[in-house]
Amino acid sequence: MENPYAQTAGAAPATAEDQRASDYQAAIGTNSEYYLPRFEELDRGGSRIGWNWPAFFVTSPWFLYRKMWLPGVLNLVYPFALSFVCGIAAAVLVGPIKEHPAIFGFAFLALLAAPWFLLPMYANALYWRHIGKLIERMPRAVAQDPARRAVRLEREGGTGGGGVIAVCLVLGFIFITGLLAAIAIPAYQDYTIRAQVTEGLNLAVPIKASVAEFYAQNGNWPEQVDLGAEVPSGKYVSKVVVKGGSVIIVYGGNANAKLQSQGLALAPALGSQGDIVWICGNRAAPSGTHRTADGPTGSDLPDKYLPSACRTGS
Repeated sequence: MENPYAQTAGAAPATAEDQRASDYQAAIGTNSEYYLPRFEELDRGGSRIGWNWPAFFVTSPWFLYRKMWLPGVLNLVYPFALSFVCGIAAAVLVGPIKEHPAIFGFAFLALLAAPWFLLPMYANALYWRHIGKLIERMPRAVAQDPARRAVRLEREGGTGGGGVIAVCLVLGFIFITGLLAAIAIPAYQDYTIRAQVTEGLNLAVPIKASVAEFYAQNGNWPEQVDLGAEVPSGKYVSKVVVKGGSVIIVYGGNANAKLQSQGLALAPALGSQGDIVWICGNRAAPSGTHRTADGPTGSDLPDKYLPSACRTGS
């Protein structure tokens, strides 16, 4: 391997140690007085275990600031990758995890926190190795020219605030996108569920008319209504039935999992003028009405999935 510290005949005389110190200073740039003695200690075979407080408090930004892109980016990705792997492991090891949840929880937290301590512990050694590679990979023509040599090390080494800004912008974008998704996705899911609930109310319209007609002719509420050979159903409704005068919508088919096998009752009541008033779901009966039907009332669904006319209230 070519000697990166080789000098031309016209270069100022310097020992290999002097040249190495000069290269380190040029490549480190900011705060070289802190790193230079540590690099010299590592050159002498000192322990690679140390401590770097900036790498502890702002781990990934520090690595990116010092242009060590790979460890900086990997440290950002690590929590997500670990969560993904642990999620798969949890799906496979359901039984053991249920038996020893504390052990698995502690193991996950330990793995999650490991880079936060290991990277600062070896940060100086990793930086020393990074700078050493910059010097070793220097082309011979550049290495033999002191001016070009220093300029190249300053350019490829030094600090890179742009990388930190770029990563912060990307992380900010991911955070904002995730926050918006966390708000929008549940809201959209609630909207789609309410739309599916509405299908059942539309299918119940002719059934309600049949119940009202039966009451007008017989003076009492039907236990069930003759619906012919076909029970009303839809894409999100498995059936619409009558029980004790109440029209009961049962959801199924392609309905959301939160609607599957859930029921919504439309209970008839008589108004003050003898007219029929339908009480939907959890809605309270309007004043001046009295129920004469004995069928089911209420809803298996929370109010947030029901139209306003079917929610709790008077």
